[in-house]
Amino acid sequence: MPQEVEDLLDPPSRSLLAEIGGVTATPVVPLVRLWHEQGQEVAVFCLDQSVVRPLRLVGDRISIDVLPKRRFRESLVDCYRVERELLGDAVMGAAPDVLSAQWSYEHALGAIDTGMPTVVTCHDTPLRYAWTSKNFFMSYHVFVAAMVIRRARGLVCVSPYTARHIRRFFRPRCEPVTIPNGIPRELLERGKRRLLSSSSPGGLKTICSIGGWGRLKNVKTLLKAFSMMRFRSSDPARLVLFGKGLGAGGDAEQWAKARNFDGGVEFRGSVPYESILDFLEAEAGLMVHPSLVETHGMVLVEAMACGVPVIGGERSGAVPWTLGDGRYGRLCRVRSAKALARTMESALRDKDGTKKLAGAAWDSVAERFLIEHTAANNLQVLLETSASGLPAGGASSGQIFD
Repeated sequence: MPQEVEDLLDPPSRSLLAEIGGVTATPVVPLVRLWHEQGQEVAVFCLDQSVVRPLRLVGDRISIDVLPKRRFRESLVDCYRVERELLGDAVMGAAPDVLSAQWSYEHALGAIDTGMPTVVTCHDTPLRYAWTSKNFFMSYHVFVAAMVIRRARGLVCVSPYTARHIRRFFRPRCEPVTIPNGIPRELLERGKRRLLSSSSPGGLKTICSIGGWGRLKNVKTLLKAFSMMRFRSSDPARLVLFGKGLGAGGDAEQWAKARNFDGGVEFRGSVPYESILDFLEAEAGLMVHPSLVETHGMVLVEAMACGVPVIGGERSGAVPWTLGDGRYGRLCRVRSAKALARTMESALRDKDGTKKLAGAAWDSVAERFLIEHTAANNLQVLLETSASGLPAGGASSGQIFD
């Protein structure tokens, strides 16, 4: 994340970026930028396994503390005690008025431990993620999330689906507020250019997916479905995959080649964020998101903002809500390769209907998911939490995120 706000840092701090691997913080960076632009003093605290010593980066009205993080198997024994203490020391040194703790795990524990007014943003549905992934890492974090949610003074959830999950299974002591993640307004300009164009960039024969390799993102089913579709079509499409484990020679390509599912597939892997946006605007004809569960689905929102028609899971958490129950994108049973293949074929065949969905989706993003709304609503919750808790100055805010 520090690299994504490099322009806000002073020269000595920029020179330290070479020591930092960085962590993904897609929902948070736009918040930091907008609050800073609006005159807030922003203090950011994050953990990163790539650093061996605490690093402090500074700029005008912004500071970023990047702190060492142990490997998971080392930190689970003491429930992130070392990381929580590092975060606590950094927070107490910066003395922000109120803390916005992103994700309901170790960063939030460190924030709550300080005793400062803290609002926790829940980006996950911990029990659903653990059940779907069948993963020990996810299962362990159900326990961590329970500690965080029961102790939090304020809770924000990124979708109604997420809020229902938190209320039902974790019984928080405060009522969660639903505030979706937001995107910068300039991202809509990409979609505007595309939708006003007389021809669809890349045609409707270029399908893409952005995610990662693993059970949750369900790319295996997409590869099966694409292979079915390609076999039946006399004019086959291409499938371009972006994300961790989806690169050339990676786990996804090896799995696909062993089953002859690699025909027509380009394994791009992890690429810079701007490169993905460029691809969405200029080349993608259809974005398929086969994920089994999402609490919001930022990749869907970004594709919709770029004017790209989308397909998502009809029972994949908040995906139906994000897609307006089918008004802004096609929904299908993403666990079924046959159903997914049929839905992709329908989208490619019905060009006029698909373009209308893309236009409606773009309008929806402009109305529901702009960062200005997200930032204003979050700031309101932070100020209310600060005013109802410990004394606060009301002018500065802290960010803790993974």
